[in-house]
Amino acid sequence: MTKPPRELIEFLYRHDPNVQSLALGLRTVVLDELAPCHEYIFQTGSRVVLLYGPTHRVIKDGICLVVVYTRHVNLGFMHGADLTDKRGVLQGSGKAMRHISVKKLSELDRPEIRSLLRQARTRAGLIRPRPSRGKRSPGPVGTGQMNPAAQGVVTRVKVR
Repeated sequence: MTKPPRELIEFLYRHDPNVQSLALGLRTVVLDELAPCHEYIFQTGSRVVLLYGPTHRVIKDGICLVVVYTRHVNLGFMHGADLTDKRGVLQGSGKAMRHISVKKLSELDRPEIRSLLRQARTRAGLIRPRPSRGKRSPGPVGTGQMNPAAQGVVTRVKVR
């Protein structure tokens, strides 16, 4: 999908290699299910946060977030209380927010993670475009770059 930005790799550098792999793996799963979307990455204390939403206002219009802790990674849903959780994997007791803790790479293959992401995407009204049969829309003329919307993810990074 989308190569992680250099700043994200730098933010993750201080974390254990297993946690780095979890964070990058979970990011891939999220982008697989939500793209096209907006991604906002920042660091707060020892945590790294990745927010996802349908618009550039990812805090206000957020669908989900990935929070990287010292020993695990959480996948949080801003409106998780409204999601159907048949297997009871969502944790939390707040009015709206729910999360799943991920501690092993093998947990990224859990079908309920993708199911919850799809529900959250649908609830947020995020429309996935139909496959374009190999067509790519070009970026700005003369730059040799792809248009961010064509890639499906618009990433912003807040650097201290």
